Amino acid sequence: MKIELRLETPYDHRAVEELTREAFWGFTNPTCDEHYLVHILRNRPSFVPELDFVAEVDNRLVGNVMYSKAKIVDINGGEIEVLTFGPLSVLPAYWHKGVGTALIRHSISDAKRQGFRAVVFYGHPDYYPRFGFRNAAAFGITTPDGKNFDALMAMPLYDGALDGVSGAFHEDEAFAVNAEAAEKYNLDFPHKEPAKMIPIDVLLDQLTEPAQMEFTNREIKTVAWLNRLSGREMLQWDGFDEKTMETINQTLSEYGYSKKLLPSSYIFQLTEMGIRIPFVTNIQSKDGVHVYRVESEGEGYILKTFDNPADRREISNYKMLSALGIPTLPMLNHTESALLLPDLEVSNQYRLGVESDMSDPQTARAVARWYRTLHNKGREAALTGLYAETDVITLENMDFAAVKTNTQDNPLWQAIRERYPEIRRTIDALPYTLTYNDFYWTNLVMAKDGQSAMMLDFNLLGKGYIYGDIRNVTSSLTGEARQAFLSEYGTEQIPPGEETADAALSPLVTLYFACKLKRFPAWAEQTLQELKSGVLLENLNKWRQQVCIPNQQ
Repeated sequence: MKIELRLETPYDHRAVEELTREAFWGFTNPTCDEHYLVHILRNRPSFVPELDFVAEVDNRLVGNVMYSKAKIVDINGGEIEVLTFGPLSVLPAYWHKGVGTALIRHSISDAKRQGFRAVVFYGHPDYYPRFGFRNAAAFGITTPDGKNFDALMAMPLYDGALDGVSGAFHEDEAFAVNAEAAEKYNLDFPHKEPAKMIPIDVLLDQLTEPAQMEFTNREIKTVAWLNRLSGREMLQWDGFDEKTMETINQTLSEYGYSKKLLPSSYIFQLTEMGIRIPFVTNIQSKDGVHVYRVESEGEGYILKTFDNPADRREISNYKMLSALGIPTLPMLNHTESALLLPDLEVSNQYRLGVESDMSDPQTARAVARWYRTLHNKGREAALTGLYAETDVITLENMDFAAVKTNTQDNPLWQAIRERYPEIRRTIDALPYTLTYNDFYWTNLVMAKDGQSAMMLDFNLLGKGYIYGDIRNVTSSLTGEARQAFLSEYGTEQIPPGEETADAALSPLVTLYFACKLKRFPAWAEQTLQELKSGVLLENLNKWRQQVCIPNQQ
């Protein structure tokens, strides 16, 4: 379906009013007055005809958006001019087909081009945030009587446009439609019976009693009334949680209304970051971590959102690496549960790693320089609270691995049980620094000139001993690339004894994580065979002798 946009002409006036009447009839109320608002707004001094757009499909008018000038009045009576828009009208037969989206995107872009400062309006609080609108309270903007709610939204059209602006929002008095005049004007249109509104009862029976009482106490009688409320506001009510919102969204969707957004929605993360009219594509969603490609006003970004609080450590990890001067992609913005990075697909300076990088000596040398910086500067970091792979070496976890691999009688487990306190103290005494525990070409960033490299995805950034990182990287590199890495890094920088420690400890970590999976993985089979053949016990004894862990008396 091809949507064509153009400015409204006088010849369109009647058709636009008719489509507006069709769009709003029975949507919020049994009848509507928005078509009368369209009629009188055109003759107001506040009306902006340069932003009065219509949408056509196959030469048929199917949508319209209108803008008018409004103002923010501060406590001293000073006025700042802004825009407001509405009505936004789309024929019901063309709902959910991109007509409204096209009108909003085009008109906002044109408003910015024409030099307007910002847009402030009242609207659906879970629909318009996808374009970059957020609660006007974020900018110190209220209703004329000093109140605020999520349906009052604002968006600056350029960075800093609303800095230092605060006060009460005033739209043209035409928006306070005279009901009698609207009803009289409606007589000029074909007769329509008032619509039968969908009663809230279709939803209530699916909710808990406390949630039902919230609707009753607020005298909410129709499903359409919910369009005035945001999901965030409703989640503050008694008896409401994410499961309740899922039930509400199922009902809203069934009757053609927009769903409520949860506070963790990527849409709210982008609005909080000030990203305007974004185009968003989901790249990956796994285990509560979501990655999106975002295009906004000619710029490309990558947005990562984290459902689980534990995964949000990646945000603080980026901050720490930046403070230490360790090269990373710049974290352009962040919220409590999301971070914004440059999109390397449109970068002139960097590219994502490719599998062939694992056999390229030049790449390997660049990676070595990054790791050397990580390890050297990582010693300056406050490592308390950071994840260490060796943290999983506990008696409980080793017993778990023994049972899962059916090797309970293996002498290795007995040796660990007998000497565990000394083993644990010796592990904790290792010279830890920052380590990157997730090396692979899919997490690699290369400068396009090949002279520098860095990693991304710092969720598994942690603390550990240097050799663990060296082993992790060199196991992925091949041939000359492996030697180039070791030569560039400088093996003399690896503290003595770490290779022996790693030979004893890393297999225990491997076995534990392998046993956590539903099916024992192929990548851990060699380690399991080394357990059964006695190699792991031999490695443990060698390390024990090197650091003089005594026999249990």
